[in-house]
Amino acid sequence: MSDIAEMRFRLQQVASYRELCRAVQRTGRENVFFALLMLFLAYNSHQNGQAVWVLALYAILALAELAVGLFKWVFPSAEGVLLDALVWLLFAGWNLGWQALGLVAGVQPQLLVVFLGVYMLYGAVRRFRDYGQLRRLFAERPTSAQVAWFNDLVHEIRTADPELDDQALDLPTRPYWRAKLLGPTAFFVSVRGESVLVAGPDDFGLVLDRKDERTGRSRVLLRLYDRIFPDFEIDEASWGNYRKWVVANPIPRG
Repeated sequence: MSDIAEMRFRLQQVASYRELCRAVQRTGRENVFFALLMLFLAYNSHQNGQAVWVLALYAILALAELAVGLFKWVFPSAEGVLLDALVWLLFAGWNLGWQALGLVAGVQPQLLVVFLGVYMLYGAVRRFRDYGQLRRLFAERPTSAQVAWFNDLVHEIRTADPELDDQALDLPTRPYWRAKLLGPTAFFVSVRGESVLVAGPDDFGLVLDRKDERTGRSRVLLRLYDRIFPDFEIDEASWGNYRKWVVANPIPRG
């Protein structure tokens, strides 16, 4: 692997980890929902005459779930997945455990509580597995400075105007991409969502498809790695920027 290819691989790792952190951050809202669910179960248990310590334990679990959600929002990282798994495992173990004890004592189990316990046990196991995969994928974590640099780059790409910036491309295909051509490396950022792709001259291309009869503008196809995107009308500035970049960065031979 050449030095430039190695650099692109590392940059794509940073982009992927950044996307993971944004996804973890968004799931913080789920923690609020499950914390409210735990408080509802605490209230329901109290109404059914359960001891005060049962109510207190549910409240502790709810506060732990809220704390995990706050952690994921403020410090989004792969560890947010692990914390989710731990809280869900505690919640599942508590619910299934006291239902099992009640069954031994001859008390009819509450089907809703059993269902939630099984569901959260399954969710905990899945999150432990996901965390293990993330540890392998991101054995070398990007630093916070690298992620912050990438955030700035994404903002710059999304706001760049091809008329004013000869390194910018506006690519209104489906999904909608904007790109920045920095030396022999192209950065693609989705207008919606958090997807970022890093490519070289041999990884993507714009292929002239036809002229739009109504506007007279060129319509092109975007090839990005192994995917061909629907044709779209490209503005003259973006098309000119791309053609200059192709001349300056020919596809390596051999």
